[in-house]
Amino acid sequence: MKPSRLDVRHLRYAIAVADAGGFRRAAELLNIAQPAISKSVKDAEADLGFTIFDRSGAVVAPTDAGRTFLEDARLAVSQFERAIRASRRNVEGSRGHVIVGYSALATSPDISEGLDRFHAASPGVQVEMHVMSTDNMLKSLRSGAIDIGFLLSHPSTKHPAIEQSIIWSSQIGIVAPRGKAPVTSDALSRADLVMGVRENWRSWRLLLDTAFAGVGIAPRVVDEAWDVQVIFQRVAEGRGVTLFPMTAAESLPASLEAQIVPDFPAKAGIAMAWSASADTGLLRSFRTHFSA
Repeated sequence: MKPSRLDVRHLRYAIAVADAGGFRRAAELLNIAQPAISKSVKDAEADLGFTIFDRSGAVVAPTDAGRTFLEDARLAVSQFERAIRASRRNVEGSRGHVIVGYSALATSPDISEGLDRFHAASPGVQVEMHVMSTDNMLKSLRSGAIDIGFLLSHPSTKHPAIEQSIIWSSQIGIVAPRGKAPVTSDALSRADLVMGVRENWRSWRLLLDTAFAGVGIAPRVVDEAWDVQVIFQRVAEGRGVTLFPMTAAESLPASLEAQIVPDFPAKAGIAMAWSASADTGLLRSFRTHFSA
């Protein structure tokens, strides 16, 4: 096997394209020229011997081989960053380092408040936060790339090596442009939906499948995206509405609002997760600052 010429930059650019749903948006987010990202991804594909992204459709999407590569790339970049930051903080005299992964679904003031309590009790400990999908979070917990995860509680997220504790639950609301949210289940049944791609939002889509079935709704999914910000952008553009935990309402873009549909009583539980084999006193202390 020939030596690879890939470096961390190639991995970062490929991850950015996957998260942004396209090369142009990735270039904007990274503030670099689009040709640089395109060339980096093409070089990576040539080195690997397979195509990372399918460019034939309106939306750039990972191929099957690309999806596996991107999962491993996220872990590699995470571990690289963890080693660099931990080394720097050790030199600076840090008294500990906790790496936390969280799902966009877990966005809530409760996380900020818990972090504030932990920092007040342990001011010398550094906490590093990374947003990631639930499946990547579980993989990262098992590999040791992260120490703690905040994720959706669902049977599909259970793993024998991972401990979980539900810390809060939230009503699921409708996210729509301000003043345009369907506020009954009948209106919801007729609404166009923008959803997360099932491969990347597996547990959330399964939870919503059950919730829709419970009220007899056959959802009309008209658009899908990998990244939560792309989902919100498409909702803001008027392509449809989406569903999200109400605990994230304060973090929505200014043009959007979240509304509860009284006759759609679905709830989402958010759990804190950690590796049973890698638990430490510091992590146990961290968890005490997040109330169940």
